[in-house]
Amino acid sequence: MSAILSPADVRVVLVSPEGEANMGAVARSMVCFGVKDLVLVTPYRQPAEEARNWACHGLPVLEGSRIASALDEALEGVNLAAGLTRRAGKRRHRMLSPVEFKTRILPRSLPCRLALVFGTEESGLSNEELDRCHRLVHIPSQGSLNLAHAVSLMLYELFGREEPIRSTRASRLASPELRRRMLDALAGHLQVMGYPFHQASLEEEMTKLSDILERAELEEWETNFLGGMFKHLRIQFERAREQG
Repeated sequence: MSAILSPADVRVVLVSPEGEANMGAVARSMVCFGVKDLVLVTPYRQPAEEARNWACHGLPVLEGSRIASALDEALEGVNLAAGLTRRAGKRRHRMLSPVEFKTRILPRSLPCRLALVFGTEESGLSNEELDRCHRLVHIPSQGSLNLAHAVSLMLYELFGREEPIRSTRASRLASPELRRRMLDALAGHLQVMGYPFHQASLEEEMTKLSDILERAELEEWETNFLGGMFKHLRIQFERAREQG
């Protein structure tokens, strides 16, 4: 039987939320779609009376929320993290719409533990925070959406329609965690070898490579194979440098 995405598989992560009203409204939206796991990363203030008033019937979600000191802590136990962003840039290309994320990424990632990561109301997620996410999602709009509205739209896309999201994976694809570890190791190898040799930064080059590998839909053994190959190349490079 194919895996199905359940509300219990989803965590909503708010990075440095500023307003109590938004924290409460997010909890209210979550309970409407059966999602209960809410994590607040270094909130500007603790959710108090105003947040509880806005939460309404989502009060149990708000009261059960956890405070994390860093995004990495909030993502513990997650193997697929989607960062929501509205700004494009050199390190923010290949952004997916909610529909594309739902139809192209999720079916071949199941079963998974999914985190939807939202940035602060003022400036959104930083490049460093987006680097901790496996995929970038952009909600098409003419301007910046309110935080609670953005959460509601994503949850509706995932759970507000009659047809559930089912796994379509035929082979054992590499998990986002394994791909990330391989890419981090590869970045270290390339840095030692002095790449890139042109104007682009290593971060920009790794973003491009990550996009290519994502489209390749690598299996676990293929990811490990590439990681081992580049590790060997680094060892040979260092030996040649020592001898030369």
